[in-house]
Amino acid sequence: MRDPRLAPFRAPALAFAALLLVSAASGAVLFVLKLGTTAARVQEFYLGSEARFAAPRTLGGILEVAVPHLVAVPLVLFAVAHLVAFTRALRPRAYAALVRLSFGCALAGALAGLGVRFVAPWLAWVKIGAFVGLEAALVAWAVLLVGLFLPERAEAHVRRAAAADGASPQRVPGAPRRD
Repeated sequence: MRDPRLAPFRAPALAFAALLLVSAASGAVLFVLKLGTTAARVQEFYLGSEARFAAPRTLGGILEVAVPHLVAVPLVLFAVAHLVAFTRALRPRAYAALVRLSFGCALAGALAGLGVRFVAPWLAWVKIGAFVGLEAALVAWAVLLVGLFLPERAEAHVRRAAAADGASPQRVPGAPRRD
């Protein structure tokens, strides 16, 4: 943790990271169970299947899932992106790339279902790719938060930064005490 003023946010940040991982894991399980892992299964989910006695998804049915995701997912990504940005742990290009990947995959995933159903069935590949990309981004954000806010690693980082600045590594202002 580069800024010792972030120490009070350690517990909420770690809890947020844990919830990101739980959300990513549960999302992966639901995706595999409902949509499957192949483009053909995703197409069946949206276009219906006589063999499985499944009707095509309606616009209303797709929107019932897409609209809440179009609100909740960007809010989560906005929050985690700002938490990481405030620590200045990533170089600007890496940070921007992760933000673009996260928001791009979230938007593509939300819209790809409509695309598979109403535009072109081959967009099932976009749906799968967007889902995998978003899951990877969520895990990356969570790992970054844990790495930045874990007490031992954060304290060591503060001490290294202070030593590099010429401060005493024994007691750095804002670093947790080991009394």
